[in-house]
Amino acid sequence: MGMYAPKGQREVHLLRFDGRQRIGLVRHARDSLSLPTAACAPQESYREAVCRLVDGAAALRFGGVVARLDVYPHGAAAHRKVRLFTAHAERSCSASWLWMPWRQAVLRLPSLGTSELAEFVEGYLEGWIPDGWITLTADLRR
Repeated sequence: MGMYAPKGQREVHLLRFDGRQRIGLVRHARDSLSLPTAACAPQESYREAVCRLVDGAAALRFGGVVARLDVYPHGAAAHRKVRLFTAHAERSCSASWLWMPWRQAVLRLPSLGTSELAEFVEGYLEGWIPDGWITLTADLRR
């Protein structure tokens, strides 16, 4: 057995925007909110996992930016490889989604393991983050 960390869990989160720069959130029990999230199956790509999250894939137009983040939770046996996909709603979707102005939504979301989420969303929407992959800094947990 080597010194390498065990293979981490791969997961995706979807930042889905409507035409008014609102983020689509999923409501859970006790009124908690989150981004739509899925764990990737062993042979599944991140993009395939994101497509599973959306009811009616035709209503989804992917954005040009994907954020990557490796989260190493304190005491966890493996890290999480997180990918944050940007996308846009081209028509209304399920009533299970709650649309909220992006600044308000970011404040209501549980931590994804980075304090850079608000800056990422702002940079994406304002166009100063170029298309492609961007790496977000993981928060250090003690």
